[in-house]
Amino acid sequence: MKNTVVAVAMLAAMLAVVSASAKESKIKQYIEGTVIRVDKHEGHDQVAIGENPSDAPLADPESFAYDVAVRAGCGTYVGRYRSWYDYLPSVFTAKQKLQLRLTRSVMYVNVPNEKEVELRIISKHIERGPCEIASR
Repeated sequence: MKNTVVAVAMLAAMLAVVSASAKESKIKQYIEGTVIRVDKHEGHDQVAIGENPSDAPLADPESFAYDVAVRAGCGTYVGRYRSWYDYLPSVFTAKQKLQLRLTRSVMYVNVPNEKEVELRIISKHIERGPCEIASR
């Protein structure tokens, strides 16, 4: 009986440790970045020369897009913000500091009083040399 109680207590302690480490792994790690510029994306994806223009997707007149350039660490990332209405969160203003996390193809921006905003990365440039050494 005593061995069963000890085994159950040990199992409960191990479950608590596993649960705590699982919660820690879900914490989102943000880095600080600075907005360099914001441009309204007016163009539509162009059809390559030689392709039939009638095969091109129709432009969606109901959506708005902005290209947001952000400097974070040694990199400059340009993400495309899309909205169904002509609205851009105030955090996307030149020289504005923001919190973001980066994946290979998406920039997630922490917008105060709103949910996290997802911007598809359309270009990135990573500097090599002095910036890389200073960030270590």
